[in-house]
Amino acid sequence: MKLKKQWIALAVSMALAQTAWAQDDSDRFTLSGFGTVGVAHSSERNADVRPDFQASTGVGASDRTSFNLDSRIAVQLNANFTDNLTGVLQAVSEHGVESEYSPKISLAHVKYRFTSNFSARLGRITAPLYMLSEYQRVGYAMPWARPPIEVYDYLLAMDGVDAVYNFHAGDAVIGLQGFYGRIDSKKSDVNAFRGVALNVDAGASSFRISHIRGTVNYATKDINALFDAYESLPIPPLVDYAKMLDPRGVDGKFSGIGYSYDPGKWFMRTEVIQADYGAAIIGKATSGYLSAGMRVGDFTPSLTVAHVDSPNPEAPGALDPLGLLNAAVLSQRSSRHSYGAALRWDVHSNVAVKFQANHVKNHAGSFGGLGNQQPGFVPGRGYNLVSASVDFVF
Repeated sequence: MKLKKQWIALAVSMALAQTAWAQDDSDRFTLSGFGTVGVAHSSERNADVRPDFQASTGVGASDRTSFNLDSRIAVQLNANFTDNLTGVLQAVSEHGVESEYSPKISLAHVKYRFTSNFSARLGRITAPLYMLSEYQRVGYAMPWARPPIEVYDYLLAMDGVDAVYNFHAGDAVIGLQGFYGRIDSKKSDVNAFRGVALNVDAGASSFRISHIRGTVNYATKDINALFDAYESLPIPPLVDYAKMLDPRGVDGKFSGIGYSYDPGKWFMRTEVIQADYGAAIIGKATSGYLSAGMRVGDFTPSLTVAHVDSPNPEAPGALDPLGLLNAAVLSQRSSRHSYGAALRWDVHSNVAVKFQANHVKNHAGSFGGLGNQQPGFVPGRGYNLVSASVDFVF
């Protein structure tokens, strides 16, 4: 019943947006949307592959075969108030971090174009972490069933402001972006989220480099209980160690660099990111992928390799007589590599069917970013993930 009400709420939102669009003869409002109906199957029985590192469940231990990893639907209302002032309102229903399909406002901002080269947005904006951030949710815009989760494991919006200045240098278009805001989520808030990015488009080539900083507050019921308990123990060295590992209120930084080449008949894309949270339990991770494919009529086969290197902080070892902090540190180890093959079939001008198979090998002792670990889960074990999806836009 709860899920039914959520879908009804989304349908009502769509109807209201459609009414506003239809009643304005000047085409001030336009309605669009996108969605994915995807099913995935994991060979790992004792842990879940998750759609976002903050999500609790996904596919695997919860359900060997599930629609929750990739399925979503979104509607977007675009408003053209003047030639220079526009607005966007987007609602999306997906399993994600909340582990339910309750519709959420994913975008809600206005944009003002000061000159032909300079514009700014204010409101809820996609956090500009990756090359594909602006359409990370739009499966139809990508050749894979999902972007490589070794890199694209964070899918949240920023409430704040950004500004972009574009200029030409020969045949290249260069964009300088600056942004500031806050990310408010179920498990990981980021205050003073600020950064800069450089984008270069020249013919078939695109390049992006970015650097971001912020104060991260990664907190769950379990994390609060663990660190509150350890930081109150009458063992000063262990208390100091726990405070060093505490992920609540950590200064973090995030850097990324990416390049794509797409002349039409084939494409190549690669991206490397690094997230660094110092000595906190969430540690430091470097990840990247390389993907290449070719277009043959309505079909686009592609191959992808990806890697995560996550040398998390050392566990307290013998300093921890209870063993709970040791276990928490070990569970954060996510080093792994993966190999994937995908096939996209464009069956219609706005519909694509995709098939994908991935083999993931967790490094020795690594939990591989998997969640919802159950008794019998073995760190370092590999698994297979197969997926099929239908992506559409309207």
